[in-house]
Amino acid sequence: MRKSQPRTRKSPKPGLRALEACGDGFWEFDLLDSSAWFSDWFYRKLNWPTDAKRTTLLALQPLLQPTTWQELMRKFRDHLEQGLPLDLKLRIQVAGKQFEWWHLRGAAQRNAAGQPIYLAGSMCDVSADRMQPEVSSSLLRLRDAFDALPVAAALLDAHHNVLDANRRWSELVAHDSAQVISRLREATAQNSQTAIELLLDQDAGSNTSGSLRIRAVPFQYSESRHLAVTLENL
Repeated sequence: MRKSQPRTRKSPKPGLRALEACGDGFWEFDLLDSSAWFSDWFYRKLNWPTDAKRTTLLALQPLLQPTTWQELMRKFRDHLEQGLPLDLKLRIQVAGKQFEWWHLRGAAQRNAAGQPIYLAGSMCDVSADRMQPEVSSSLLRLRDAFDALPVAAALLDAHHNVLDANRRWSELVAHDSAQVISRLREATAQNSQTAIELLLDQDAGSNTSGSLRIRAVPFQYSESRHLAVTLENL
């Protein structure tokens, strides 16, 4: 009787297909050359073509609020330098303005000398997870309240970059925003510790008339000074 030959597997990583069938996505970040790999789950969720692979971790950055991206980078550093768990939830912008919550977990792989050479882990969509409904509803209420403010409001980092802003601030033309930030930069250079109130006269390049009252309150976040800013037409 002739012995049958074993069939060659089509997939070079047969286990990966089984893991993806569980509904999770997988990622790997090479710390030596800064390249990244994402499984097809990532591309399907974002409706991106799988033949246009994103090969760096920066593919995630446009999908996150700046503060969320900073938190992800901090978690990476804490894991690599202090061995803290790499486990967090990210608010991801998917199609259009739709948001989802993804649970990201991972761990560093190290060489014989104990140096980390890459990070690898999983991602899954936990938007419908009801284990912490009070946290999700609180965040949504805060976001709705932020957008409903009758004045333009924004959070700025120590370099006066806008980290987050409500709808009224987003309606400002670039000229207005640049003027406001320029005045704040001048004011905080002289006084970076206490609340600031300024008046800004609008010129012909503005989409608002009269003057703007600028109020800014400093606060600490991640060991750095930030500003909470509001703008009000007078």
